[in-house]
Amino acid sequence: MSRKLFSMALLAGMALLGASCSDDETTNNDGGIADGTTLSGTITEDVTLKSGNTYKLSGAYTVEEGATLNIEPGVKIVAVYDDNVDYILIKQGAKINAKGTASAPIIMTSEKEESGAWGGIHICGRAHTNAEGGKGSSEIGGAEYGGNDDKDNSGVLQYVRLEYTGYAFDEEHEANGISFYGVGSGTTVDHCQAYQGSDDGFEFFGGSVNVSNMVVTSCSDDSFDWTEGWNGTATDLIAIQEAEETLGYACDCLIEADNNENNYSATPVAHPTLKNLILVGNGAAGKGVHLRRGTQVTIENAEIYGKQNAIYVESAETENALVNGTSSMSNVSISGILTSKEGIYTNTEFEADGNKANQANPYTSYEDIIAKCPWAAGWTKNWSESDNVLANESTLQGTITNDITLGAGNTYYLSGAYTVEAGATLHIQAGVKIISKYDDNVDYILIKQGAKINATGTADAPIVMTAEKQSAGAWGGIHICGRAHTNAEGGKGSSEIGGAEYGGNDDKDNSGVLQYVRLEYTGYAFDEEHEANGISFYSVGNGTTVDHCVAYQGSDDGFEFFGGSVNVSNMVVISCSDDSFDWTEGWNGTATDIVAYQEAEATLGYDCDCLIEADNNENNYEATPVAHPTLKNLILVGNGGSKQGVRLRRGTQVTMDNAQICGKGKALTVESAETENALVNGTSSITNTTISNNVNSEKGIYTNDIFAAATGNKVDANLSYASLEDIKKACDWMNGKWVD
Repeated sequence: MSRKLFSMALLAGMALLGASCSDDETTNNDGGIADGTTLSGTITEDVTLKSGNTYKLSGAYTVEEGATLNIEPGVKIVAVYDDNVDYILIKQGAKINAKGTASAPIIMTSEKEESGAWGGIHICGRAHTNAEGGKGSSEIGGAEYGGNDDKDNSGVLQYVRLEYTGYAFDEEHEANGISFYGVGSGTTVDHCQAYQGSDDGFEFFGGSVNVSNMVVTSCSDDSFDWTEGWNGTATDLIAIQEAEETLGYACDCLIEADNNENNYSATPVAHPTLKNLILVGNGAAGKGVHLRRGTQVTIENAEIYGKQNAIYVESAETENALVNGTSSMSNVSISGILTSKEGIYTNTEFEADGNKANQANPYTSYEDIIAKCPWAAGWTKNWSESDNVLANESTLQGTITNDITLGAGNTYYLSGAYTVEAGATLHIQAGVKIISKYDDNVDYILIKQGAKINATGTADAPIVMTAEKQSAGAWGGIHICGRAHTNAEGGKGSSEIGGAEYGGNDDKDNSGVLQYVRLEYTGYAFDEEHEANGISFYSVGNGTTVDHCVAYQGSDDGFEFFGGSVNVSNMVVISCSDDSFDWTEGWNGTATDIVAYQEAEATLGYDCDCLIEADNNENNYEATPVAHPTLKNLILVGNGGSKQGVRLRRGTQVTMDNAQICGKGKALTVESAETENALVNGTSSITNTTISNNVNSEKGIYTNDIFAAATGNKVDANLSYASLEDIKKACDWMNGKWVD
């Protein structure tokens, strides 16, 4: 919980941002803001976000006094992954009326689906605060709060889910899911969830607002937090923290509670009433419910598990209030014991009040809690993405417009195109197997601009995408369309499969995650010009995570990049009949730890083309931005044919370091004056690279002698990788079941 003020520079920046207007918002014919509109700037009149629409949030979106932001059921607000700090600020005298339903919750999320991605909601009211002078400024946005109207009304929040909040402005200022600043009891707040934020889920800075049916899931700081004299009620609360090794980050308290960090006796004293709590920590050594700094409390009917110090009380003011009856805890069960810093209210007093210590945790899953709290079913999201999980052996086909999860270890069948539309995410959990049907449909997965695929396998439980017909060319692979650059004419393009638009100017665009994914038998031939790669990356941005992927025995390329800036690592291509790796249209990402291995034609029944084929642009060798990826740590082994190994042509540039290339009649071929001149003048470079024969130069500009003279390069070398197993011995990152 942070209470330091912003620097003047940051406050000034936020003030300038808040002063912008939102005249670019487009209204539709029923008075609401049009679907797809970007929310930014300041609103001074009532605005309505219409039911079922998706909106983007870019920067501060500030509601001024006298205006109301109305949000109807089913609205989705997506914080844009850009250079702006995205948050919603409701000032004193303004309102937010966000009225979702159990079946159509309002979802506020981020393109970058990870904790800390955006800044949440900040509501400033005119109820009390015991901050010095009875006033304060919001930590985010610097808006005034406080007053003497404890019945103040800042609107309605019902069935609202906030995901991935907690943007870090600096070390002292990270944004909660919802921050309630001096919010009054005239405000209605129920059925809200904070999911995987990097600060608190819900924090109360004074005020008298009452809340109910609130859920916090795996927020890295405190699930619930209060300070500055909050005295509302909180009924039916759930907090759950997943294990650190699963989340990738630790979680702090389930509840952290102060009266005032600077004056423990400040008035009015914090004294909320809490009823019906299930709080489950992540087993760490931290505190569960941390009562301190003079806070008072009434807690009735609570279960607190999963923290070494399930309840931790400190400060004489807080402990004395529990002893003299000003505060109370009744019908409370905890794992472990109550810990008292001052030794005034101890575990003995706690148990004497009828509470129970050293109780076993009966909850092993989110579903266990839902069974006890049916009010949380349907609209909340649990830690394992298991909402909207498709049943085992379901058939994947058609279009999805909402998040879908393929459950861990399940098998699914793919029949025809499976298209993920903007705003939706296809979650694929570890151990999933997707099998392309051997039927009359053309099977492929298409991720459109603004959509995501989150395929997160593991080394020993990879995601496997294969085909009933186990032969090269059986199905159409994955096609991902992003908003990063392409040097195609006009800066836009259409995917070869599916005809989906790609391109733009957001090189940080995030299309999701692909980790430990194995694709087998891709390369379906739509016609002579259109065969499907294992994965086609169309203008995919570097906000996307791609590592530990395998393309096995496809009849086109393993992985191909059409522009974009996506970075990849730990990528393997085995016996794909066209090129193992291919780029064009200005790709400029990085590729680290790359393996390509081609079995002999006599074994496969087909020949294989290049290990890498690389263009800038086939129609304009000088098109900008020029393709210039950075490649490091490559082992590329061909099948002994006469074709090219690495083929650099059509104006591409490259930085390549630490590569071994063998098994092709022409291990390294350079073509076009633009490509060769870049290697000579130092715009491009190839260093520490060993090839099994000589460089072939089309123009005679970048010659074998120039290559051999560069740092660490060797020609006519004897590279002995007789099998894939030999390569694995040189690359320990290939261990596990995901390559086999």
